[in-house]
Amino acid sequence: MIDGHVHIEKSPYTIDYIMEYVKQAQARGVNEINLLEHTHRFTEWKPLYEPARAAHPKMREWLDNKNTISIQDYFKLIEEVKAMELPVKINFGLEVCYFKDKEDFIKEQLSLFPYDFVIGSIHYVYDVAYDLDNISQEILWDIKDINDIYHTYYKDTENLIHSGLFTQLAHMDTIKKYNLYSSYDLTDTYHHIAKLLKQLNMKTECNVGCYYRYHHHDLGLGDDLLKILKEHHVEIVPCSDAHQPSDVGIYFNEVQKRLNNERP
Repeated sequence: MIDGHVHIEKSPYTIDYIMEYVKQAQARGVNEINLLEHTHRFTEWKPLYEPARAAHPKMREWLDNKNTISIQDYFKLIEEVKAMELPVKINFGLEVCYFKDKEDFIKEQLSLFPYDFVIGSIHYVYDVAYDLDNISQEILWDIKDINDIYHTYYKDTENLIHSGLFTQLAHMDTIKKYNLYSSYDLTDTYHHIAKLLKQLNMKTECNVGCYYRYHHHDLGLGDDLLKILKEHHVEIVPCSDAHQPSDVGIYFNEVQKRLNNERP
């Protein structure tokens, strides 16, 4: 069993810290993990976030506190871990925030290292993050129409898939994080996105991050979206979205039951 979305980010890059992920994976019956980092961590990726920095001072401040390390440090860690024999298979990649106008930059940066996988995510709508506590409500949800936010989010998702830059689509419906929903039916949108994922052989996630980190009631994908993805035979990867070792493989027994059409 694989955990397809696991962040390092809360610790310096050491083998000892990686081994904590390995031990937790073993404890939860996970034999493969996809370790990654958000691109907003790295100084070399700072130009990707120019639209967000320009969109609002609070976005600029938040991002300037994140772009703190060189990606060369990450490359070094990857090479050290790859040279080891471990009881759990570890793949390394990136979670890239997608901006359509930055596709050339993303492609250039991704060409600099042979990642095992690359996850594309939509974290920004109108160049503003939709999911930052104490920030997003004020600068996005309180001033934009919810239907417009949803429409833009899924249009950006469509563009992300069409870009061909990524192997996996991150947390497809975390736009629901704050329990704010569009008033229009998303069924046609879900079918359209599912068809694109299948046509372009791209995976997506049943990501439980919103469930245990933000207390959303859905255990990963919403029921309607999960059903539609299955109808189109899209490959769905169970993902913890862990940001620390203790969360690797969390709620995976329940997720597997959902993916197997069983009651969790």
